[in-house]
Amino acid sequence: MKTKAPLVAVLLCGLTAVSNAFTLDFVGYEGSTLPPNPLVIPVPGYGDVVFEAVPGSSLVVNNAFQNDNGSAGPTLSFNSGEAVKVTFAGLQPLNVDFEYSGVSVGEFFVTNQDAVNSKAFLLTLNGTQTGAAGLQSISWNAVPEPTSALLGVLGGAVLVLRRRR
Repeated sequence: MKTKAPLVAVLLCGLTAVSNAFTLDFVGYEGSTLPPNPLVIPVPGYGDVVFEAVPGSSLVVNNAFQNDNGSAGPTLSFNSGEAVKVTFAGLQPLNVDFEYSGVSVGEFFVTNQDAVNSKAFLLTLNGTQTGAAGLQSISWNAVPEPTSALLGVLGGAVLVLRRRR
């Protein structure tokens, strides 16, 4: 029975270093506009997420669109044809999910991952109407660097070895 406790400790150390989940919304950034400058939002425990308007696009954070439940929240607002480049400055993002609001029939967002920088995404609002919609939030997971995971596993192994002596 003594050998199971250290094994459980090693597994828990390894699992805690696997990934972290993050969600970013635009609360507190109402009135921010793109361009002239990129909008940089710091995410505690992750790093910065950078929003850059594509030339010809003018984006603003406002409360113009309702969420699915009918409540209005701050969104990064797009007119048809406008685009923004979203770059994650922290660890490699996985399972990135963009949540939109105010998308009408005939409108849709196109999300493309940058071929050169896997941490960057291009979001474009396309459609047959001249309407607008907003980016409500972004959710993603971040996998730590391999060295961080290795240190977690080594720390767990040291605990096991120390316990056996």
